[in-house]
This record gives sequence, C-alpha cells and structure tokens, in this order.
Amino acid sequence: MTKTIIIYNFKQICDVMKAASKTKKKICIASPYSAASYMGPFFFKELVKTAEKLFPKVNYFELLNCSNDVGLALKAIECDIKNIEIECNQNISKKIKNICKKKGIGVNNIDKKELDLKNKTNVYEECLKWLNN
Repeated sequence: MTKTIIIYNFKQICDVMKAASKTKKKICIASPYSAASYMGPFFFKELVKTAEKLFPKVNYFELLNCSNDVGLALKAIECDIKNIEIECNQNISKKIKNICKKKGIGVNNIDKKELDLKNKTNVYEECLKWLNN
C-alpha cells in the first residue's frame, strides 16, 4: 500500500524521500489543497525531480491538487505530473480523465489516508513513524 504525504517545501520533500529510502516503502508526494494555483505545476514537478536526484532509489509518484482550476490541471498534465486532483463538473471531469488516460496520468484516484506535514517540526521522524505503521 502506498502512503501519501503532503509536503510544503523542498526540505520536507527531502526528509520524506530520506525516510522512504530507509523504510523502502512506496510513497505518494502530495501537494496541499490548491497548490497548483500558488506553486504552479512546473515548479512542483521541478521540486520533486530535484529531490529524486538526491534519492534515486525511492519508489514514489507525485500528486498535485489543482482545486477547481481546469487550466492548471491541463498544465499539470502537460508537465507530466503523474496524478492530479481536480474538482469540476462531471462533463469536464470526463474530458480530463480521457486526456489523462491517454497519457497514463491518474485523476482523483489516490487513497485519502495521508500524513500532512503542515506544522510538523521533526518531519523525518514523523515520516518514519507514518511509513512504519
């Protein structure tokens, strides 16, 4: 089972990757709600790719929350983000899912059991505990 961890900055991504490397668990590195609007899909993807270079053996995928912004969801698809979350009407959702299916990108399909690192002081230790349970 993949564990989802919500990150807020590069240091947290590195601590998450370090903990995942130690535990050898598959993880989902997730953005906070609506992060696509203030971080942008390209920046989020670059953060994750930079951390991956430091921890190349970690089995992970990323998840970007696009809130209800269809344009940012399309940009996330263009940036090859492996999973996106979007809130939209059924008609638009169907169209986005069709685009994503062709590119091998997941939409709104991640287990909601997650560790949110907001306000966590010892991120590495918190991640170790979460990943070992």
